[in-house]
Amino acid sequence: MSRKSVAVLDVGSASVTVLIGERGVNNTFVFKGAHTEAYDGFADAEFFDINGLQSAVYACLEGAQRSFGKRIRELFVGVPGEFIKVETKRCFMSFQSKRRVAAYDLTALYEQGYVQPEQGYTLIRRSLVCYITSDKRRTINPIGMVSDSLEGYLSYFSADDRFLDIFRNMLLEYGIKHIEFLPTCLAEALYLIPSETRDEYAILLDIDKLSMTFSVVCGNGIVYQGSSSVGGGHVIAQFYLGEEPVDIPYDVAEALVEKINLSSKEDASATIDYIDKKRSYTLSARFVKERVRDGLDILCEVIDRYLEVFEDKNLDYKPILLTGCGISNIRGVREHLSGRLNRVVEIIAPRLPYYNKAAQSSLLSLLDMALETKREKSFLYKFFNGIGG
Repeated sequence: MSRKSVAVLDVGSASVTVLIGERGVNNTFVFKGAHTEAYDGFADAEFFDINGLQSAVYACLEGAQRSFGKRIRELFVGVPGEFIKVETKRCFMSFQSKRRVAAYDLTALYEQGYVQPEQGYTLIRRSLVCYITSDKRRTINPIGMVSDSLEGYLSYFSADDRFLDIFRNMLLEYGIKHIEFLPTCLAEALYLIPSETRDEYAILLDIDKLSMTFSVVCGNGIVYQGSSSVGGGHVIAQFYLGEEPVDIPYDVAEALVEKINLSSKEDASATIDYIDKKRSYTLSARFVKERVRDGLDILCEVIDRYLEVFEDKNLDYKPILLTGCGISNIRGVREHLSGRLNRVVEIIAPRLPYYNKAAQSSLLSLLDMALETKREKSFLYKFFNGIGG
């Protein structure tokens, strides 16, 4: 690996991707290699087929390295929401007299708030919601400010040890010795949501193929997170349930769904057609829309439960920021969810030309966090920002 490049592994609920990249101009990226492989996925924080997962990861590493032309020596692995526990703490420390806040004060505050994770989990990241000085100033960087106390609202991210062990063993066997784990939910929150929006509460909803992660974001941290094993695949599954199940391949059902618009109106005789290499398929447009709406309503029931658990008046008028590859490509999905949840729903994606798709959100967010993490560990960064900060 070059000094400027990083490699990330995005572990989705139906596919894995390795991406090698570096920082470009105006905070863009330069991609050096990438490869994606489908696999059986996971549910309830359990992988269905570990051997299949390993084969997919190795194929991704080989494919990305062929494009890059060099071997990957260090890898940042994104940990999905189902394998993450988030805990927020309010911590307070006072000084003997007014003085400038230093980098070591922030480290001490984090250490003060740290509590050993529950058995089976390991801390992989910590972040802040905000700091508050003695004169009630709210900031994300108090270094250099004069105060006689410092309060922090801090987020701690712990990962399931089973997930960590699986990937450590797998990657060490492949020959990668430097492995760092990143919480995908936090990476998305920091990369996708503008800082001015995160100054107050924001709701981020990542719906993947087989998994959903609901996060309440504030500042540079997450104050609440919930995950469930439901996703876009459960919408497609409605075609095979009920009184009129259809006999079509799964990928054909997905292609038919991409052809509809939930907001449009057709007459009862309207049909949707799809032709693959073997045959053509035709379904009633009304039937397809009904099945999609049935599946989306299942997802909405889960979202409603998260909104009830984290009941806060500050969320009442906040839009739900939808991302992920599960349902964001369904035309009219934003309007349907808005009506069903009685909330504004907006689709959020990377602000990059040619890559501004919600399906790319987790991958590019992890690349951004990995590059920033590598920069913060550099000698020059520590020298100018205070070693130990």
